[in-house]
Amino acid sequence: MTMDNVRRLYERFETDKELRKKLYMAEGKDAREAALREAGLFFTDAEFDAMIDPLHVKCQTVEEAERFFEFRNWWDMLRRS
Repeated sequence: MTMDNVRRLYERFETDKELRKKLYMAEGKDAREAALREAGLFFTDAEFDAMIDPLHVKCQTVEEAERFFEFRNWWDMLRRS
């Protein structure tokens, strides 16, 4: 399920520096999608947006919520580039 890929990317957000670098270096949406496909994490912008609330609700501490918002803001910055 591709929406689950949003959760999987969120879980790898802090630890997979190589994937983050590939996504940062990707020039445009097509290159970013190719990097996600290569990592087995492809999802659409609509699927990302649909997962925001379920991921946010799972935050149990302020630290988890801050980490979540960092992830969300990071992805929003990437998809606007």
